[in-house]
Amino acid sequence: MKKSLAVFFLSFFLLLIGCSKNNTITNPTSISTGGINFKFDPASVPTGVVVISATLSRTNFTTITTNLNLLSDSTGDVTVPAVQVGTWHLKVDAKDNNGTIIYTGETDVLVQENVVVQLNLTLNPVSSGTGTIYIFVKWGTNNSTQWIDYGGNPVQTKNNNPSNPNGVNTAKIIYDNGIYKMWYDGIYNSAVASVWYAESQDGLNWNTIGSKPVLSKGDSSAWDGYSIAVSAVIKVGNTYKMYYTGHQNYSEDVRTGIALSIDGINWVKNSTPIIGITAGYYHFNFTDVVVKDSIYYGYYCCSTSQNTTNGVIIGVAKSIDGLFWERQIVFSATLPWESGSVAFPTVIYDSGIFKMIYQNTIGTGFGMATSTDGIHFTKSDNPIFTQSNTINGRCSIWYPNYRKFNNVSYLFYTGENSSTEQSIRVARYFND
Repeated sequence: MKKSLAVFFLSFFLLLIGCSKNNTITNPTSISTGGINFKFDPASVPTGVVVISATLSRTNFTTITTNLNLLSDSTGDVTVPAVQVGTWHLKVDAKDNNGTIIYTGETDVLVQENVVVQLNLTLNPVSSGTGTIYIFVKWGTNNSTQWIDYGGNPVQTKNNNPSNPNGVNTAKIIYDNGIYKMWYDGIYNSAVASVWYAESQDGLNWNTIGSKPVLSKGDSSAWDGYSIAVSAVIKVGNTYKMYYTGHQNYSEDVRTGIALSIDGINWVKNSTPIIGITAGYYHFNFTDVVVKDSIYYGYYCCSTSQNTTNGVIIGVAKSIDGLFWERQIVFSATLPWESGSVAFPTVIYDSGIFKMIYQNTIGTGFGMATSTDGIHFTKSDNPIFTQSNTINGRCSIWYPNYRKFNNVSYLFYTGENSSTEQSIRVARYFND
């Protein structure tokens, strides 16, 4: 018999008592821990669920697991003691009497001092103990101001790519027909790149599709004959549109091209670039596109100097067809954390507001700016996400891609470790 697609909800109330502010990565001690109390309504549990198992994990900490047997305890109340302040990954499995997982769900939990948080986690059915996990999370108002780095980062590395690149970066994501779709760059020797494609059922676990890139550089005489890199991917009607940068030799400034596809995998390039090399727009990078009321808003960064990338600014180009663009400056660096340059804007249109995330050019922070018209933006004073917010706190952060799916905001970004190897990571905001 086909398994029902019913889901059920567990409500968790997290109460932290007497917690230390010591953030040293060690196993928690008795004087620096609190307790978490899980509560749910046993009447809502589907037929066949006998045991509920909750596991809290965190790098360099002892994993904490607790089980509730519904046959022996009908209260729906279980306490997990000794939980250190910080971000933990919570996985909840609902099992039958044979120990087979039949429902599952997971998320990150930010445990804070003296804060009570309610977390509603939807567990979805799994087939024979394995399958797709869908998570819908709603946070209480006491914990709604922070982007949380995913505990399973990175989500895409060079090891997930069959071509053995030196690294991967610059992920561009859309959600289409129930599938998360990613186009990203594989990076090879001499900074040569090509565009690859991956899919995911949950936005966290990705599989590269195919054994070759979906978009590659042109022949040696072409304007994109040296290297290409993905700039933005959108879907308009039934057509995917990829904006990408390319150049003919290593030292040449880039141009912006467009390619079209009906499946997101097989692409046809426009023969000529749609944005060329223009005086006053040096080191030009087209980084995101929003379509509102049939108007294309293309966001970019560029330098005002031909010989340096210092003083990088952010701009917007408008178009009625996605091919011919009129450019203007949006803003420059004015805040201390921006360190003199702002770059790589990524924008969504949400509830009547254009919301932009952008970075400084030293790889230490991402900022937020908002606008009602997509042109005139107001910046927040402080960064919303920095190196210190990453799981290990040491990762340089680059190339943000901001998206919102199922009322959860996703910040995909490139992380660079101490050996300069790049991988794709994600942080999430659960009450946007």
